[in-house]
Amino acid sequence: MSFLAPLFLAGALAVAGPIIFHLIRRSARERTPFSSLLFLRPTAPKTTRSRKLEHFWLLLLRCLCLVALAFAFARPFFAKDTPPDLASKRRQSVILIDTSASMRRAGFWEKARAIANEYIGKAEPGDEFALMTFDRQPHTVFTMSEWSSWPAEQRAALAKQRLEALSPGWMGTRMGLALTEATAQLQNRSVDRQTPGRRSVVLISDMQEGAKLDGLQGREWPAGMRVIVERIAGTPQSNAGVEILDQIPPGARVTNSKDSRTEKFRLAWKGASDSMEIYLPPGQTRTFATPKLLPGMKTGALQLSGDDADFDNTSWYAAPETEEVSICYLADDRADDPSKPLYYLRLVFPASPRRNVKVTGLDALSSAGFAVVPGGLDAGKIAALRDWVNGGKTALLLLNAESIAVLEELLNAPNIHSEVVADNYALLGQIDFKHPIFAPFDDPHYSDFSHIHFWKHARWEIPESAKANVLAKFDDKSPALTQIPLGKGNLLVLASGWQPDESQLAVSSKFPPLMETMLDWSGSGAPGRFQFRTGDTIPAPHFTDAEVQWKKPDGQTRMLPAGGAFSETEEPGIYTASSGGKERRFGVNLPLEESRVAPMSADELARLGVPVGPATEEPESVSVIRQRQMQRTELENSQKLWRWFIVAALAFLCGEIILAGSLSRVPPAGATP
Repeated sequence: MSFLAPLFLAGALAVAGPIIFHLIRRSARERTPFSSLLFLRPTAPKTTRSRKLEHFWLLLLRCLCLVALAFAFARPFFAKDTPPDLASKRRQSVILIDTSASMRRAGFWEKARAIANEYIGKAEPGDEFALMTFDRQPHTVFTMSEWSSWPAEQRAALAKQRLEALSPGWMGTRMGLALTEATAQLQNRSVDRQTPGRRSVVLISDMQEGAKLDGLQGREWPAGMRVIVERIAGTPQSNAGVEILDQIPPGARVTNSKDSRTEKFRLAWKGASDSMEIYLPPGQTRTFATPKLLPGMKTGALQLSGDDADFDNTSWYAAPETEEVSICYLADDRADDPSKPLYYLRLVFPASPRRNVKVTGLDALSSAGFAVVPGGLDAGKIAALRDWVNGGKTALLLLNAESIAVLEELLNAPNIHSEVVADNYALLGQIDFKHPIFAPFDDPHYSDFSHIHFWKHARWEIPESAKANVLAKFDDKSPALTQIPLGKGNLLVLASGWQPDESQLAVSSKFPPLMETMLDWSGSGAPGRFQFRTGDTIPAPHFTDAEVQWKKPDGQTRMLPAGGAFSETEEPGIYTASSGGKERRFGVNLPLEESRVAPMSADELARLGVPVGPATEEPESVSVIRQRQMQRTELENSQKLWRWFIVAALAFLCGEIILAGSLSRVPPAGATP
């Protein structure tokens, strides 16, 4: 029998107490009757020593009770000859290497690769390794399963070969996501192996303060796992970064790392002789005006000089282009008549540097990107409108007594029940703010449409054959704005007009943004951005319905179908989309946070709850002792012999109570009853 806490066995020495008390007495053994004690002086009885034990069984029960309690606290168990589990010696490690743009600084990547090679070179035959890189997203180079499938004598060489092929890119740093993915690999592999072994994530990074640590705080980490941080450090360098702002005229946001020793820098367009000096203290980020663009310049590279590291000193600029958008108004209304919808439609789209909206007549439907139908049309124009919408366009129909026939023809649903109500005004009672048209109003400050009165509106029943989506309803539950898919396009049905004799919509503050969102949703809006960051997806240009050729900064080209977004933005530079003789350019740049290269606080990861551990591992002898102690604890927990000793102690105690009570009722020898 073995004991988990053998020191408690010293408590068995307490059995000496009952024996001593049994041998020492402070009362006379016998009593002798005497006639009078009046003239005698009382004295305490002398302690006497007895050379033999009395009430042996009572003494034995008391001693056994104390011994049983001592054994219970010592937590006994029957030991088994179980050798230490070899799996406890096995290391399961995920080497996580930072390949973000900040690792492009001189000497940083070479140091990171050398540290990874050192860990791989120390691998034992039973160890399992995985290699991951991370920047904006984590990437797996090889898994632990793949490592185990390689021959043991070739594992290190194959892993180092994979490592040699890696290099830092141009993305930002999302360290929080990378640590989460690496931990998931450890957890998944431990489920297969049942015994976790020594699990760790080796984080090799410059640990710059611009790294994003989202998702780490409050996360539950696997028991026994640790994160070993291998910080890459170089010679002290000053660093600042620049980012072009997507505006007209362009501006530049500049950040200076807080460990920088430089405060003065210069900004200049590449190829231009003019430059401007800027002052920026360390640790600050400010916006500056850029030097004047060269005449006719549509793209360019703004360069920053004055610091030591140059990986983030160039920002590429693509000048925003004016989008020509045509809205076809299918009626012969006069543009200066305030009682007609056309008057307000022309006023709601002022010219801007990003978009020039032109309202055209009936003959320009084929080149239009959006159409408005305010009334009735003849059969030929209805057929042309149907083909135009089915081809992927969007039309807005103002429902009234004249346009109901147009709706019936477009939906191929004759005799749609409808009526125009003008007895009392109506209000919008229910709006779908999740739809893109109303999404910009999904805020308590902008979602109130109750002040817009509709003096006249149409009640109509949506045909069952139409897969309609009601975006807004009047307070009488009838549809106010309805989206109906037609072929590849959409038909929007507004059950009222916006001119003053039908509603207050045109004179309300909601009308311009509502029409803007309709135009954007139709696909005819201006491009929202011309400046992107590495790793971003560039939306497909709106100027074509054909295939688009994308040209990358390195000259490579990709063909994408119409509407396909371009996602291969791995490096900064100018990306060009071409189709049908038209081109659109986009600037892609390094995230500005990547320029904040000052080291983050040493305890930042630990503050967020990450189980950061030391880089040195405990000696094998200590590991074996710890494993044996865990096995002993597991045996003791499974056997639980201490419970039987507690039961025995209670039994001895009960016997002692019964025996002591019976002895107390027996008169001593020689006593008179």
